[in-house]
Formats: sequence, structure tokens, C-alpha cells
Amino acid sequence: MGPKDGNGEERAELIKRSHDALPSAILTLDREGRVVLTNATARRMLPMVTPGIELRPLLEGMTNVEKVDRLLHHRALVTFAPEPGGPELHWMAWEMPGPEEEMVLTVWETDWNGDLNENRAAFAMAASHELRGPLTTLQGFAEILDIQRDNLTPQQVEAVEIIERTARHLAVLVDDVFDMSRNSFGELRLNLDETDPGEVARSVAATLEPRIAERGQRLATILGPALPTIEADEARLTQIVMNLVNNASVHNPSGTRIEVAVRRHGEAVEIVVADDGVGLPFDDLDDVFRSFSRGETAEEGDRTGSGIGLTLARLLVKLHLGEIAVESQPGEGTAFTVWLPVDRRAGLEGAARDRS
Repeated sequence: MGPKDGNGEERAELIKRSHDALPSAILTLDREGRVVLTNATARRMLPMVTPGIELRPLLEGMTNVEKVDRLLHHRALVTFAPEPGGPELHWMAWEMPGPEEEMVLTVWETDWNGDLNENRAAFAMAASHELRGPLTTLQGFAEILDIQRDNLTPQQVEAVEIIERTARHLAVLVDDVFDMSRNSFGELRLNLDETDPGEVARSVAATLEPRIAERGQRLATILGPALPTIEADEARLTQIVMNLVNNASVHNPSGTRIEVAVRRHGEAVEIVVADDGVGLPFDDLDDVFRSFSRGETAEEGDRTGSGIGLTLARLLVKLHLGEIAVESQPGEGTAFTVWLPVDRRAGLEGAARDRS
């Protein structure tokens, strides 16, 4: 063995000892998602994770699929216990270029326990439930008064309409904040099933068209031929499309045309919600996805939304392993485009190649 070979082995042994001395668990994965190497901390903290094992099925046995997707697809920090009743651990992954190992996974102990995390989530759920009760009562009495508007003075009718609008706004706000809170705890889940995206678009149009017509706007639905079904949460997909259509309506004047188009696009279903309105008042269009953001030129306008509808829409698209993008020109309108994979497990790799 020559000096160079000896030096190479020494360097490899030094790297191994360094990894073994780290307080965090380190795993390397190949391109097929199988474990290649584990350090000493990983072997102690995660004895069930051994070289050669496929990691994703193992993780899905530890926690819900949404957390696994956040970890492996979105490279987000997630927290869960590898064993029932065990300590909560932080998990994070990132790409590592190389011919054999594609991903590095780091796992370390949290600075809180599972009970604390559950208490935080339980508080958010309880607060949301307690707020929904009086809001439902308020909406119910406002609707009763609205039915009897012939017995009311014009000022009273106006007051009832204000109460109804405010109650609707608060109800949307409570629901959206609750969903955002659940997402921050990693507990926002999907009820996946075979879903017809064309039927979702038709349902949203039927629900929102009367209100849009009251604003003097037009809503059109265009469905492409031979639309496939996709594995999705129908209620959440409806929420995504409804938030996008509502956004187009409430931030544009009378006379605006709104279009919902659904078509097959390579290995994805593409949903486009476009309008010919005033355009977005943001220099950086990505600001539109930030909670409660309003551009400098934004007017007071209609406040029936929560202010976080677009933020939540993007979160829900990501949970479906999809993508969302926005294009806008002042005075020419705005278009939001959502791509959802036909094969959810394959993600958007094929669709991205088709769009490039």
C-alpha cells in the first residue's frame, strides 16, 4: 500500500470518527432513498434505521405522511417521536451532491417534550372551537333579521348587512388561522382520495357565482378534455380554488372577468385562476403569499377574506406535493397557476421537465 492510499484511509477514518462524535444523528441516503451510512449517535438514537433499509416506509410508520413529505420533499424541519411514548426529535434533510449519496438527514433532540407540543395544539383547537360557537349564533340571528327586513328601517337593514359581512369575515379568519396554527405544529393533515379536479372547479363556480354576479363581475369555467382524477383531499382542493377565486373577486372592480381553467399538463393537472382586473399592488409578487400583506397602492375594498387565504392556499398546494405561481401586470390582471401531480408519489419532477 502506497503513502497516498494510507493518507486516504487515514482521512476516511478521521471523517468517520468526527461523524461518530457529533451529538446529532447523521444518516446518508442514496438516490433510491435507502440508508447508506449512519453515525454512532444515529445507531444509538435510531437503532431501527440500519444501512440498506428504505427510509420512507419506515418514517411513515413513525408519523403521518404529510410530515414525511415535508421532510423529504420540502426539506422542512419537522418534529416527531420515532417510537410511541418516546422523546420528540427534530428531523431535517438536505441534498448532498455526489455519485452515491444523494441526501443527508440530521436528527437531534428537541428542547420541548411531546406533552408541551400537544398542549399548544390543543389550545389552538379549543380557542378555535370556542370562537366558532358565538360566531355561528351571530350569523344565525343576522340571517333571521335579514329575512324580516320588510319590518326594518333602511338604517336597520344596513346594520344587519354589516353584521352579516363582519360575521362571515370573522368566521373565515378563525378557520384560516386555525389551519395555519395546525400547520405550524405539523398537524395539518390531508384526507387523500381519488378526486376529479374538474368537478371541484364546477362546484366552486356554482358556490361563488351568485356573489360574484352581485359585484358586477363574470365567472367562467373552462375544462380541458380527458381530465384525469388525482389523489387529493377534495375539501382542501376546493379550499385552494375557492381562495384563489375569492381573491380575484374581492380585489377587483365591477366588470372584471374571472376565469377558472383546468387542463392536463404533462404529468400534472394545471389549474389557472385568472382575471383581467387591476393587477397586484406588489413589487415582489412573492409578497402576495405572505400573511396579511397588502401593497402600498392597495385600497380598503372588500374585506370578506381572512388576509391569509393565499398563504394557506400555498401551504395546501405544497402538502399535495404541488407548486403554485403567480403572474401579474398593473392594469392587465393576475393569473395564479397551480400544478398538482397526477401521480402524487412521483411528485412534480416529470411535470417540471415538461414545463421547461
